[in-house]
Amino acid sequence: MMSHRFYYYDYKAGQGHTYQACRHYFDKQLRIISRVLIDVSEISLKTTIFGSIHESPILIATSACHCLAHVDGEVATARAATETQCIFTYNWTFSNMPEEKVLQTLGPKFLHIYLTTPVEILEQIVPQADKKGHRAIVITCDQPHERIRDFVLPLFEEASKNIDPELMKNMSIPNLNIPGIIVKQPFGTGSVTWANIEWIRKLTQLPIICKGILSPIDAELAIKYGANGIIVSNHGGRLIDTAPSAIECLEDVVNAVDGRAEVFVDTGIRNGTDVLKALALGARAVLIGRPILYGLACGGQDGVRRVLDILKRELVYDMACCGLTSIDQINKDILYKH
Repeated sequence: MMSHRFYYYDYKAGQGHTYQACRHYFDKQLRIISRVLIDVSEISLKTTIFGSIHESPILIATSACHCLAHVDGEVATARAATETQCIFTYNWTFSNMPEEKVLQTLGPKFLHIYLTTPVEILEQIVPQADKKGHRAIVITCDQPHERIRDFVLPLFEEASKNIDPELMKNMSIPNLNIPGIIVKQPFGTGSVTWANIEWIRKLTQLPIICKGILSPIDAELAIKYGANGIIVSNHGGRLIDTAPSAIECLEDVVNAVDGRAEVFVDTGIRNGTDVLKALALGARAVLIGRPILYGLACGGQDGVRRVLDILKRELVYDMACCGLTSIDQINKDILYKH
């Protein structure tokens, strides 16, 4: 029987058509043309993200409840990210570890928030993000309503211990009916629009990244209302079934953005070849979700580091096969036109 922990990570909306489409497009629709007799003795994965140089274009995506995979939870993931000099996206709302423990690790981090979090809470955490060392604010834009699930949500600890107790008293805390467990979710309800992005823009000077964009129209609106970055994502195939895969929407979003913001992509990326294909279609970098959680479950901090190391080694090898020695050389010319 599948454990509820794995089921939570592996969950797919509906019949899983969108999830399957993510892999199908990578495996069947995108093929690579190799090159030969080019000196590839030295290959660099260094890239620039919002003006800062990073060791590779492989980032850790936001995800919830890392303690379901390993007792050290987000702390172990963040430590592995520090070891590999990889950006870790900290999920403020649905983390099992408080922010102050995660911030004790020294690697680069993005702060992830939901617009449905009460404004009183956002007014506290967003302006402080820069001072705490976060390098960008990631905002989920594609979840307007609580998801329909056929299982009980696992435990979510309160994401931060620094929130004003009076604000916590006024929050609507859902009762998830888990015996013996007190669940606190700073996750309110209500209407959110592009005006909310504009409001967040006024609270911080950090780059704002809108996550969950598939439509070029939404990409245009994200920039209009203050976004500096866009994550092309279908939420891991967890929201609405039969949506297109993120990778097949990537190029249209990149074309619509036309250099005015940095474009990232997540969902379905499982190996270095996938990373190479995403970069060829115009992504600045990719974000890795489920493989990080599976690595965490298998080996804690070492397991996460192993996943990241494998992806980097595979990307280096694939670049070598294409005669590429740096990330900025990657473009659509390596993709087979059929």
